Amino acid sequence: MWPKIHSGFGYWDVVSWLVFFFIVSVFVLWFRSQGRSDYKEGTEQDDIFFCGNDVPEKGEDYAVPASGAYWGFTKALSGFYELLTAWHSGIATEYTGYLVVFTALMLSLALL
Repeated sequence: MWPKIHSGFGYWDVVSWLVFFFIVSVFVLWFRSQGRSDYKEGTEQDDIFFCGNDVPEKGEDYAVPASGAYWGFTKALSGFYELLTAWHSGIATEYTGYLVVFTALMLSLALL
């Protein structure tokens, strides 16, 4: 009745997908319209929040190190960070190996 595409992996109902994307688009547009209506472009509402300081013209004039900007976050998770820094070597091939082993483990668990 409706057009279907045979892809080798089964049938894809084109009209159902179009209806699905239409419904999702309507929901997204409705959700977006629920935003604040008092926003005015070109005012101080557009300014970047820089911890109460004026935003410098050049980025190198004022730098906040990550250790200072995320101090509370790293302090709260210090045990986790100590574990990660013990494993951290900086070698990209080592991380790729971790990814391959983790993916193989997840696939083997999925197939069981």
